[in-house]
Amino acid sequence: MNELPEGKIPWDLLSNLVKLRGYQNNRGIVQEPAPGIDIATLDLQEIFKQIREYYNTSTTPYLIYKADPITFPTPNPAKYLVTVNMNDLATCGAIPYGITITILLPPRTSSDLIMDFQKKLSEICENNGITILGGHSEVTASVESPIYSASMIGFVPHEYYIPRNPKPGDAIICSGWIGAEGTGILLTSGKDYFSNNLSEETIQEGIRVGMEISISKKVLALNRQYHNALNLVHDATEGGIYGALYECLAPFDLGCKINSSDIPVTKVTEKITQYLDINPFKLISSGAVLLICQRKYASKIVEYLNKNSFGPTQIIGEVTHRGSPLSFDNQKMHPPEADDLIKGLANLKMKNE
Repeated sequence: MNELPEGKIPWDLLSNLVKLRGYQNNRGIVQEPAPGIDIATLDLQEIFKQIREYYNTSTTPYLIYKADPITFPTPNPAKYLVTVNMNDLATCGAIPYGITITILLPPRTSSDLIMDFQKKLSEICENNGITILGGHSEVTASVESPIYSASMIGFVPHEYYIPRNPKPGDAIICSGWIGAEGTGILLTSGKDYFSNNLSEETIQEGIRVGMEISISKKVLALNRQYHNALNLVHDATEGGIYGALYECLAPFDLGCKINSSDIPVTKVTEKITQYLDINPFKLISSGAVLLICQRKYASKIVEYLNKNSFGPTQIIGEVTHRGSPLSFDNQKMHPPEADDLIKGLANLKMKNE
C-alpha cells in the first residue's frame, strides 16, 4: 500500500487506472482516455447507428447529459455513482453510453483505494454498456474524504423520448421498494445497533435490497413496450417518494391524491424507520421509480412490470386538476426538505453513544 502525496496522481498509477475503461464495444470513440489526454472525441454518426438498432428506428437520436456526485456514505461508491447517473438518463428513455469521472482524494489516501474504485467502476460500466471516456483525479488538502463525481451521456431517438407532460386524470404508479436504499445505508452504518433489534437474516436482506438501486433496464424495457402511454418518469432519490411526487407535479401546478398504504415498503424499512423516528416516504429511494401514465394503460403497465420481475409495482394515486392540492394521505404536501437519511444517521449516532 502506498500513501498518495498531494498533487497529481503518480504517472504509473494513472497509466494503470486508464486501462480499466468499462465497456469496450461502443462505436464512435475517436480518442480514448490516456495519461496527458484531457478530452474525449466521439463520432456521433457511428453512435447513432448503435442507438437506432436498440430501438429499431431510423430517426436521429437526442443526446442526453447528466451529472451527479456521491455524497452519502455507501459501501460501493463506484456502483452508486454509475447507477444514479444512469437512472436519470433512463427517465427520459436514454440508453447510457459514456461517462467521465472526477475524483478528489485527501492527502495520504492509499493507492489501493483508488485502484479498487476504478476496478469496480470499470466492472459496472462494462455490465451496462458504458465506456469510461476520461476524467480528472488529484490528491488535495481541500477535501477530508474522497469525493466522486460523474458526468454521463446517453442517447434516445426522438420518438422514444419520454416527455415531462403529466395530465389531470393520469395514473401514478410506483415500481420498486421505497426507502430501500436508505435502509441499506442505515443498516450498514448501524449494524452493531441493529443486531440487538433485528435478526442477522433481516439485516442482510435489508442491505441486499438496498443495493438494488438501478431502474435503467426496467424503464428502457417499459419504454419500448408502452412509450405512448408514459407522460413522465422520475426516480425517487433524495427526499424519497414524497419528494419525487412533489418534484413531478408542483412545477406544473398540478395536484395529486396519494394513498400511502398502496406504496411498496419492506418490513425491515418499516421497522428501522420506527426505531430511528424517521419517515420511510422521505427516505432516499434509488431503485424505486414513479411512472405517470395514461389511466387506460395503468393496469397493463403494472401487470407487465410485475410479470417480468421488475420489482413490486402498484398504482398509488392519480394526478388531479391544475391548482388542486398535492395530497398525501389527505394531508397537503409541502416542498421537500433534507432527506430523512440525515436525521436517521444522526439519531443512530446518538443511540450508539
